Amino acid sequence: MLIDGGGTPRGDYDVGARTVLPALRAMNVRSLDVMVATHADADHIEGLTSVMLGLPVGKLWIGERKDDPNLNMLLRAAEQRHVPVREVRRGDRVQAGEARFTVLWPVGQPFSKADNDNSVVVRLDTPRFHTVFLGDLPDPIEGELGVGQLDVLKTAHHGSHFSTGAAFLQETRPKNAVISVGRNTYGHPNSQVLDRLAAIGTRIWRTDQVGTVRWPLP
Repeated sequence: MLIDGGGTPRGDYDVGARTVLPALRAMNVRSLDVMVATHADADHIEGLTSVMLGLPVGKLWIGERKDDPNLNMLLRAAEQRHVPVREVRRGDRVQAGEARFTVLWPVGQPFSKADNDNSVVVRLDTPRFHTVFLGDLPDPIEGELGVGQLDVLKTAHHGSHFSTGAAFLQETRPKNAVISVGRNTYGHPNSQVLDRLAAIGTRIWRTDQVGTVRWPLP
């Protein structure tokens, strides 16, 4: 499963072709069972189009089907490659051995006018490991998911102050948090978010500081 594929909203660098595909091939990934486009923001899905065209993909999961240039491009690529598209909802899941991927959000229509509120959220569970991928989902919607305790939190919205609320952290108590972030003008990750994570003893892994993060499943 590949969840999102990056993008360059203010440039023409093809993240999918020049970064994501080489990274997948370096990890000996030659096909994808599921590709997930969490929401239509360019920094999340722009790179997926080149991945769709460059690797065999079993199915594409999306949340909201809307008129957006990046989403339209991805859907055209899926049609070209004869990849079925599924608008997922809470409870949809796929199993791979002991690993189970379950959709927690969205629940259903009506959709919010804010793309971030409609982010597809996927939880990964094995008998000994639990994590969740939140897209750009904001607080307090995080608190509606019923996630429970986590081993790793894939922090929402690049560590934005709109997400990773105190109540959500008290519920999830993650031992580790991964923040996917690069150079930006938004102040991500937010200092208050970092403080909240540190206050509960969560170890923080930032991709702008450590690069690629690979996590073996116990």
